[in-house]
Amino acid sequence: MSLTINSTSYIDNLDLWQASLSSLPDLDYPNLSYKEQDKGRHFCTDENALNQVKDSFDTSVIDTKISVPYYIHLEIIKNEPGFNLIPHYDNSNMLGVIIINLIDSKTSTEFYNNQNVKIGQAPTSLSKGIMYLNNFDFKHGYNNTTNDNRYIAICIIYKK
Repeated sequence: MSLTINSTSYIDNLDLWQASLSSLPDLDYPNLSYKEQDKGRHFCTDENALNQVKDSFDTSVIDTKISVPYYIHLEIIKNEPGFNLIPHYDNSNMLGVIIINLIDSKTSTEFYNNQNVKIGQAPTSLSKGIMYLNNFDFKHGYNNTTNDNRYIAICIIYKK
């Protein structure tokens, strides 16, 4: 399993890059154990699955984008139809985020300029995703307007 992060900006020379995993752990993501934390957003509680996916996030690849001390926190998340996360900035303790699709999806994270105009969307294909650095050049959000659950691995990169 190998993490790849493109060197070319995904949208308008912003700190956004397409990311992918060459292969994902062979897990039945829809049937893992989840706990609802927010209405429509569920977090995986299966430690074995979380550890297998976390092992896919090669920190030497992350080091090509982040040069200050950091640690990563990984979650497997299920977003139900109707789940909405309004466009926002992340908190200042977060350096960046990598989001990878665990199944093919009809929708994905969306990016907005500071005037809340949509400027792009992350990939929706299995094992594809996005990495972005936390800054105030753009916002991101998500709205599951489909009839299907979305399953993602989210690797949050925190300041040490």
